[in-house]
Amino acid sequence: MSKTLDRALNKNSWLTKHIDGLTLNQSPLLAKYQSLVHAFTTRMGGNSPAPVDTFNLGRHLDSDESRADAAHNRRKLCQALGLDPERLAVPGQVHSSIVVVADDKNTYKEVDGVATKELNRPLLLHFADCVPVIIFDTEKNVLCIVHAGWKGTAGSIARNGVKLMAERFGTNAADVVAAVGPAIGSCCYPTGHEVATKLASTVSNAAELITYTNGVPYPDLKAINALQLLESGVAEVDVTDICTACHPELFYSHRQSGGKTGRQGAIGSMVG
Repeated sequence: MSKTLDRALNKNSWLTKHIDGLTLNQSPLLAKYQSLVHAFTTRMGGNSPAPVDTFNLGRHLDSDESRADAAHNRRKLCQALGLDPERLAVPGQVHSSIVVVADDKNTYKEVDGVATKELNRPLLLHFADCVPVIIFDTEKNVLCIVHAGWKGTAGSIARNGVKLMAERFGTNAADVVAAVGPAIGSCCYPTGHEVATKLASTVSNAAELITYTNGVPYPDLKAINALQLLESGVAEVDVTDICTACHPELFYSHRQSGGKTGRQGAIGSMVG
C-alpha cells in the first residue's frame, strides 16, 4: 500500500465542542489555525421538531415553519462561533461537481462548493450522509467548502475546489490542508457496480477504497475524497472516523432514516 493511499484511508478521532448548547465537531488539524473558524454540526442543540429534531439547518422541507426554524438555527450557529450571519454564503446544492467563488449577490442556486478569500465571510453547506470537505490555504488564507455525495465525488468536486483556488487566488496545493467530516462510512454504504466504477475512476489504487460483501460494492467515500485531495498535491488531510448512519442519535442520516431527516452543516470563515 502506498503512503498516499495509507494517508487517505487513515481516520482520526475528532474534537467535540459544546458551545451555547450546540454539540459541534472540529478537525484537530484545522483547529491549529487561529485565522480559521470552523465546525461540523450535529443534530443536537436546537428546537426543530421531528423528524428533523433538534438542530436542523436545511430548508428542504416544504413548510414556512421549517424554513424559518432552519434560518433561526443558522443564525444561532453563526452567533455561537462569533460569525456574521448577514454575510453567510449558502449554496443551493444539487449534487453537482461545480465550485464557485462567493460574491455579494449570495445567489448560488445549483452549485455544491463555495470558495472565498474574504475575511468574515462564513460559508455553510448542508449534509445528511454526503461528505463535507473543508479546504484551507494556510499561506494565502483561501477557504473552500464542498458537498461531496457520490455524484460530486465521481465528478471530483474536492479536486475541483483545489483547482478553483489555484486559478482564482493563486493557491499552491502544497500549502493546503483539508478536513473530511462526518459522513456515511463504507460500513453502511452499499452501491451499484456502475456507481462504484465511476468513483473508482477518479483516483489511483481504487481497489483499496471499495470493499465487497456478497458481490456488493461498499465504497469509502471519505477516503476517495481524501485521496483526490492528496493526489492534487494537498499537504495534509484529516479524515474523521465518524459514520453518520451508525450514529443517528448524533447525526442526520438520509439512508438510516429512509430519507426523512434534517441536515447538519459544515461551516467555516476566516477571521481577522
